[in-house]
Amino acid sequence: MNTGPVDGRTVVTVPGHGRFHATAEALEMIAVFGGSLHCYQGSGGCRVQGLYFSRTRPKKYIACALDPPAETRAELTISVSHELAPRLDGAVLDFGNYNRLQRFVWTAIPAVKGPQCTCLRAMGKPAGKRSPCLDDIGVGITDL
Repeated sequence: MNTGPVDGRTVVTVPGHGRFHATAEALEMIAVFGGSLHCYQGSGGCRVQGLYFSRTRPKKYIACALDPPAETRAELTISVSHELAPRLDGAVLDFGNYNRLQRFVWTAIPAVKGPQCTCLRAMGKPAGKRSPCLDDIGVGITDL
């Protein structure tokens, strides 16, 4: 089975739980944000899916493997929470303009029914739509 890049996407393996894809844009922005992204499930959240992203990893997480681990990706780390891991097989992680803000999103999560978009909540306590996004002022993160 070919696990390398497909249509500009990199395969990310969650040990014991399957694989998802990360777009080149998502990987580029993970590098911009310090090289680390943690994906987790919490209460509330965008569209009541409870899906969040953070630049810091909690005490309990599952470290993912990027395939292929090219030199430019060696410093990137993606981890997921134990609660979210079983839901990510076949998912697609992207970064782009969604809902008029630049944000990380799951453009597909086959195991989740309904709307699947969620944004990076990186400042303050998670509080659904009241949590600030990195691009709340709308300047365009990639323009900084």
